[in-house]
Amino acid sequence: MIARQFFAPLSLLALLLTVNFSHGLEYNDVQIHGFASQAYLLSDGNNFYGDSQRGSTEFYELGVNASWQATNTLNIAGQLLSRDAGATDNGSVEIDYLFADLKVVENDLSGLGFRIGRVRNAYGFYNETRDVLVTRPSILLPQAIYFEGNGLRELLFSSDGVQLYSYWDDDDDSISLSLTLGRNKSVSADVIKNILGSSTSQFIVQGNLRHPVFAQLAHSVNGGSTRLALSMFDVDMAFSTNIPGSSDFNLYSTGYVASLQHNLQRWSFTGEYSLTDVAFQASQSYETQIEAAYVQAQFRLSTTLKLHSRIEYSTYDRDNRNESDNSHLILGVKWTPTTNWTIAADIYGIRGSAGVPAIDNPAGLNERTELLAVMIGYRF
Repeated sequence: MIARQFFAPLSLLALLLTVNFSHGLEYNDVQIHGFASQAYLLSDGNNFYGDSQRGSTEFYELGVNASWQATNTLNIAGQLLSRDAGATDNGSVEIDYLFADLKVVENDLSGLGFRIGRVRNAYGFYNETRDVLVTRPSILLPQAIYFEGNGLRELLFSSDGVQLYSYWDDDDDSISLSLTLGRNKSVSADVIKNILGSSTSQFIVQGNLRHPVFAQLAHSVNGGSTRLALSMFDVDMAFSTNIPGSSDFNLYSTGYVASLQHNLQRWSFTGEYSLTDVAFQASQSYETQIEAAYVQAQFRLSTTLKLHSRIEYSTYDRDNRNESDNSHLILGVKWTPTTNWTIAADIYGIRGSAGVPAIDNPAGLNERTELLAVMIGYRF
């Protein structure tokens, strides 16, 4: 079992590193791209993706994706992914997305189409490309918005269902709309542990995701110098237990994200704000509002070297901020010496438990975490 878990990711890595194409592989109407990244994490206070208080390499991402332009209006795309992130992800190879994209209307300025299958959810600025190091603002995504350390990528990244998309472009401005209607599906044991805690595996028999909905309206101004987006999701989950006399219980969650970015010649400023309603319904009900925001600045020292800084704030109970607020301060640098390679280093100062993987800290969480992260990434 352990050998199989290591063999598949290593096979993907070997495939990636044997490809010498700077912009991917193209053959007739097929394009193939991929990426690989490996991190080293060292922390104080709490573990982050493995035993990082002693130094951890349990954070890597490997992916291979392909697209086939079958006809002028039909495109097929898919991706295989292996992701290890401490106890929150186990490194198994999964079909990350796989869909047929049918364009119903397309002209010089606008288009309308449908995607059917396992589609990527448009959510915030970074969800659709969250696993590629060069596209992220830092090694770890903003915890406050993307629930990176909470191990909820499986729920947020893609949905099995149908996606309607539309866009309008001219020389300077563009508007896009995405609406995803997902179907019911079971969720992995890892997601159940990440949401409810590792001890729940003893009595939770199954978890099911029911009718997830994702939507985003985005606007780009002046050729991308200013970007705006409004995103939302609505997710219901049902959990079955093996406890005699105990009924199933449900988790309902609805979230909204407002995103804004302004790009100058050397500076980029980004901010996102989210408000998420969460309700547990069992023998006793519980409701709360999670509020989160971050402000981020990036400075381009040169075409290959960037500095970045970010302040994050979140509270797990909007009505009791003083008892549940959290803050993150991030400073980092990213160096892209070639199109294929990226090297990044970040320092994180975390107050509170938001974004800290509870499943990596079974003995309990400390109030503060200091984290050094270094990651090297390759893409083609």
